[in-house]
Amino acid sequence: MPALTIRKQRFFGLIGRELSDKELSNLLHDLGLDVEEIGEDYFRAEYNPNRPDLSSPVGVARAAKGLLGILVGAPRYELRPARTYIEVDPRLRDVRPYVAAAIVRGLKLGVEEFEELIAMQEDLHWILGRDRTKVAIGLHDYSAVKPPFRYIAARGDEYKFIPLGGYSPMTLDEILEKHEKGVRYAHILRGKPFYPLIVDSLNRVLSFPPIINSRLTELSGKTTGVFIDVTGTDFNAVIHAINILTTAMADMGGVVERVKVKYQDRVISTPIYKQRKWRIRRSSASETLGLELRSIDIVRALRRMGHDARARGEVIEVTPPPYRPDIMHEVDLIEDVAMGIGYSNLEPTQPQVLTYGSLQPDTILEDLVREIMVGLGFTEVMNFTLTNVENEYVKMCIHPHQHIKLKNPVSQEYSILRTWVLPSLMKTLALNVKTLYPQRIFEIGDVVYPDPSKPEKAIRRLRLAAASSHSEASYSEMKSIIEEVLKNLGVDGCDLTPLDSMPFIEGRAAQLMWGGNALGFFGEIHPEVLTNWKLSMPTAAMELDLSLLAEMTRR
Repeated sequence: MPALTIRKQRFFGLIGRELSDKELSNLLHDLGLDVEEIGEDYFRAEYNPNRPDLSSPVGVARAAKGLLGILVGAPRYELRPARTYIEVDPRLRDVRPYVAAAIVRGLKLGVEEFEELIAMQEDLHWILGRDRTKVAIGLHDYSAVKPPFRYIAARGDEYKFIPLGGYSPMTLDEILEKHEKGVRYAHILRGKPFYPLIVDSLNRVLSFPPIINSRLTELSGKTTGVFIDVTGTDFNAVIHAINILTTAMADMGGVVERVKVKYQDRVISTPIYKQRKWRIRRSSASETLGLELRSIDIVRALRRMGHDARARGEVIEVTPPPYRPDIMHEVDLIEDVAMGIGYSNLEPTQPQVLTYGSLQPDTILEDLVREIMVGLGFTEVMNFTLTNVENEYVKMCIHPHQHIKLKNPVSQEYSILRTWVLPSLMKTLALNVKTLYPQRIFEIGDVVYPDPSKPEKAIRRLRLAAASSHSEASYSEMKSIIEEVLKNLGVDGCDLTPLDSMPFIEGRAAQLMWGGNALGFFGEIHPEVLTNWKLSMPTAAMELDLSLLAEMTRR
């Protein structure tokens, strides 16, 4: 989880009172923060990523003032009308289509405030931005630019500017190839027909999102006005980011001014502070929390958590503040009711129903299979359920079949969910070619298949895979292993049918049939597959569908 280190005097100044270490610890706990350390002059606490509004000392102090009763209800923020605009190039629709902007005037940025802003920016890049893939933020010295602005599509050699931390002009292509930030984030723009740029009316570059800002607009201790740009691929995330930033800067003493964003088909003004109004029933909150709450109790708790709330009989109308994007369901507000009441004020009760815990059937099966495989001389390994098309299909010399793709993978190394376990074992063997042979490994793990009939559109299956790699690895060895496993599981009546397909050698592999269902397969790995994995030792392998086995034995 992300963490904040805050000076005590800075925090006490923001909330307007001093607290003892015990009071401070209790307060942070009631805010849902995990206190790591409280020192003589500072404290360090982790916050949950679902609360990006707590990514700065100002945000933590704002929430603390509500619990302390200093400032209850949603804070009121003045938004000055837009006096300038940013025009969006329609060619960015398939590159990085969304942008929001704002101007914050009247700031007094000391070293401490400046560092807080930069730290908050980086935390938001991670929490809301998926490491800049989804959202990227630019902060600029407004005095260094001349509005209005344009968000344009540019070729790699079309513009030159001095990037932040640089000393000489570089083209966009050069930044992606040579600059530290460019190399790190180049994958986000790879394959795009254009690069996004933000320029002012003099055609000077302010920002090359999501890579780096221009040195022209670098913030300093003399900065009093900040121009903010937020670009991304998700409109709601872009708006959430600029709302959190501008409300925090308003709490630092700044005055927020909107900027018009001119798309080809519409014009909007950002930030957008208007929030959805929620309704929760008193009975729902009482039942969820196990308390007998009055409507007024719920209203008071929600106002302590920074919401506007009022009771209309059994229904409580709630309007969250603009910096709370985590409110996505009624239960999120009920959680805030519990926090507003105070966790320390909730008395634990003994459940009225007496139950006894036990292991899930799948867990019992896993433990039994694990014990069998270890007894047969195999070593257990564990791999990620995430993989990629290269490892899953190409190296195994089979055609890709239906699988689950990640919408926004962090890297191409982990871009899909695996549909069988054997490629994971091949990867493990490839990473251990210098280890002594024989190598006998197994894994019990999940695979995932698309299934439109399920609410989540996918189904999880538990599988066992094993591989034996040494000079005498053979079909017969793996056949004896799989027979021993099935014997110990009490499974009989299985039939073998020839399996003449990759990744196995033709004539040296078989499919295992039980009750008319394909229970698994085994055989000797084809030399071409071994070459793809850079393995020189003969290898035999097998895989069983443990979920199917469990289903059939329960019938």
